Amino acid sequence: MLKRRTVGMVLLVMLMGASWSIAQQAPDTIFYNGKVVTVDNDEINGNLGTVAQAIAIRDGRIVAVGSNDQIRRLAGPNTKSLDLKGRMLSPGFGATHDHPQDWNPLNPTVMKKVVSDDMHIERFINVPPDQLMQQFPGVLNEAVQKAKPGQWIRISVLYGPDYRWGDQISPMLGRQINKQMLNLAAPNNPMIVRGGFTNMVINQKGIDAVKKGYGDQWDKFVFNPLDSYTGNPPGQSGEETGNCGVCYREVEQDIIYPASELREIYRLGLSWTSAIGVTLNATSIYTGGAMRAFNSLDRAGQMAMRLGWGFFWPERNDIFQDPYFSQSSAAILGRGSDYLWNTGMTAHQGGTCTKLEGLTPEVVERNKRNCANPGYAQETISRALYEYLKAGGRIAGDHMMGDVEIDMVLDIIEKAGRDAGMTKDEIRAKRHVTEHMTMYPRPDQIPRFKDLGMMTSGWDIVVWQGTATQALKDFGERGAMNMVPRKSLYDAGIRNSVEIDRPLSEYTNLTYMHVLYSAISRKDWDGNVVAPMQAITREMMLKSATLFAAYGTLKEDVLGSLKPGKFADMVVLDSDYLTVPVDDILKIKVLMTMVGGKTQHMAPSLAREWGMQPVGAQIELGGPASKW
Repeated sequence: MLKRRTVGMVLLVMLMGASWSIAQQAPDTIFYNGKVVTVDNDEINGNLGTVAQAIAIRDGRIVAVGSNDQIRRLAGPNTKSLDLKGRMLSPGFGATHDHPQDWNPLNPTVMKKVVSDDMHIERFINVPPDQLMQQFPGVLNEAVQKAKPGQWIRISVLYGPDYRWGDQISPMLGRQINKQMLNLAAPNNPMIVRGGFTNMVINQKGIDAVKKGYGDQWDKFVFNPLDSYTGNPPGQSGEETGNCGVCYREVEQDIIYPASELREIYRLGLSWTSAIGVTLNATSIYTGGAMRAFNSLDRAGQMAMRLGWGFFWPERNDIFQDPYFSQSSAAILGRGSDYLWNTGMTAHQGGTCTKLEGLTPEVVERNKRNCANPGYAQETISRALYEYLKAGGRIAGDHMMGDVEIDMVLDIIEKAGRDAGMTKDEIRAKRHVTEHMTMYPRPDQIPRFKDLGMMTSGWDIVVWQGTATQALKDFGERGAMNMVPRKSLYDAGIRNSVEIDRPLSEYTNLTYMHVLYSAISRKDWDGNVVAPMQAITREMMLKSATLFAAYGTLKEDVLGSLKPGKFADMVVLDSDYLTVPVDDILKIKVLMTMVGGKTQHMAPSLAREWGMQPVGAQIELGGPASKW
């Protein structure tokens, strides 16, 4: 008996010694003499928690946060100790609804690096609307003359350095630039003209090439992808007009770009975006080509940020009615790697139907059309979501615009949970999330969100771009108040996170700071203040951009705040976001972005100061951050 106790004590001492040794290993890197904003308070308010001076990192994770003296004492002979000189360091930013696979091919600098004319013809036009049709014929003719027979031609028509031209240029696709024009100009080449956000025109050769590329799978689509949100006249399909909203995804990701080419576009594109501080992204993945490219980057350890992804496949909602598929899809919820994991599914891009009364006959008529056949009123769509949620899935990755479809989604969540025998706590544990917050939630919907344990993700960039200003004109103060109503959500104790959903910092001059600023100021780009009652503090917005972004992607245990044990995903800013004048938030630059302890972006000025090399795609390719 004594011998057993002696052996046990020896083992205990050995284990304690091993733990002590591990705990005492020196950090790889220490940042000190800064304003380290940890966001380690989990409450649904503006309390950001601990603000420290220094932080220590080892093996990609945070090991300690504290005062300069406390943290610097941990340094070993090989520890890098970096002086922040008072700069603010915070968790990296989240973009909980974005489409890097959609936006990266709109970056002219990235595309010129990856794609040569030997592969296919890529051209970009970025001129004001009144000059577009003067320049487009010349660019079109040059591209056709350069192309070999059968080679793809892709021309991207961008929306300007301040992104203001979209409302004028987007309608030109399908009208002034149409299928007939492209058929005549490029009779021997498949061709698309891509809008600077969404929208696309494709010629007949292009349509034929896409259908051939999909082969016998094409006829299995329940909803023709070439009819995706076209805005075509009644009775005319996307195949007939060549005009569609988002079918460029199938065209680009599965047909035009080979796997190696697409992978490199995404690699550089993610790195480029890391220069605006994004360390966590969430997106729906629409095509096999995009899934393959991201998976390849993940396996190679080349993801510049983390990516939570959701199923979005309205063209084949029938597959979610198969018990095997719905149950297996629900079973992978939260599964994946530290850089690529599943966050849920959505069955439809929600329409803009609202219960609010329009202020003009035109708005009333438009809303009547929007409400004529809401997506989630359609049996195939509502059943797909129902079967998936009943199997234990989670709604995430959607594009919800109007409050009427939100009513339908809430009903489906409740019915699926009830029919599956879930308790209310089990439904709440799913953390269902609806995204965009365009004209919702209404005040009467907020208690239902709270009761179901739901959260929201919102695109404040629409405030900046004037969409909330237009809602004020169309529906009055109530319409503007329903547009990304963050203050109402915080007051109700509902978590909400931050979206981008725009090609920021690529061909535009917009950054993540514009998104933060829009929620704090409720100002549009003309300086109009819209529904200021929904403005939130900069502390609240930072919390939404960091900790609640992690919560919304099911990763708050390892992401979103600077706590020991969590991944070292963080940014260094050139100015103090918490104290600069509000309008100066727009001027803040991200000097460094770190993901898992690895520097993904470092501006030249900070690199020189620390005796290091600047890194990142913007540095390599001469983007805006290369001049910081």
